[in-house]
Amino acid sequence: MKKKKSFDLFPVINYAFFIILSLTMIYPLWYVLMFSLSDPNIAVFNNYYLLPVGGPSFMTYAALFKQPMLMRSLGNTIFIAGAGTFIKLLFTSLTAYPLSKTNLPGKNIIFSMIVFTMIFDGGMIPTYLVVRYLGLIDHLWALIIPGAIVVYYLMIMVKFFKGIPESLIESAKIDGYNDIGIFIKVVIPLSKAVFGAVGLFCAVQLWNTYFNGVLYINDTNKKVLQVMIRSLLYEEVMAGDSGTGRVITTQQNMKMATVIFSLIPILMVYPFLQKYFVKGIMIGSVKG
Repeated sequence: MKKKKSFDLFPVINYAFFIILSLTMIYPLWYVLMFSLSDPNIAVFNNYYLLPVGGPSFMTYAALFKQPMLMRSLGNTIFIAGAGTFIKLLFTSLTAYPLSKTNLPGKNIIFSMIVFTMIFDGGMIPTYLVVRYLGLIDHLWALIIPGAIVVYYLMIMVKFFKGIPESLIESAKIDGYNDIGIFIKVVIPLSKAVFGAVGLFCAVQLWNTYFNGVLYINDTNKKVLQVMIRSLLYEEVMAGDSGTGRVITTQQNMKMATVIFSLIPILMVYPFLQKYFVKGIMIGSVKG
């Protein structure tokens, strides 16, 4: 007798649960986008938006782009995100690769000293004094150099480099490569996953730099995007009149537009690094 196919209810419930969960995460961002595109004259903050009210209106974004320091702060943030990510990857990988070798003299002592900094932080005031004595106050490098090596990312890279077959390293040595040549020609091409994952983490961290930007940067021309956005959000007068009785924008519309403006660049980068991020995030999850 043929057995009747049983209907498995679990996948249906599972998919339904995660679809609802995804919608609860996506809708706040969608709400912000729709509110920013709504007509400022009729938008109401407490409504629930699925589409822009009064049709798509770009008056708020036009008013946002007229802010004189906004594009300059965007350029500053792009610089620290790009240069900072490169420097973090460079210094972290150059430190992690030797530590992945078992024959490194004093490896345990060096690694213990590095991990110690992960547990005990110097604190805000000592770090500020170091930055000041280095002459980095009011320089964008103050947002990059003090955090050039992140111990957590260092440990991820050490774990990954240990997984590279030693036979490849020996083959490169037979071909006449020194340690620097091996790192450039062999290790880096095989480590795109970990570089992509760590690079994405670093880029997002640097893009969202706020506290250090307030602490170390006093020059208005060198303010980063997040600091500039905060100043825009907390200005009392953010609305305007076009001269025809219609409001150009409101404080709430401007808040929503600045949030979207700060998210778009980093969201544009993510799809290009997603495949490396998925591989790199699994590093160390399986032991063999």
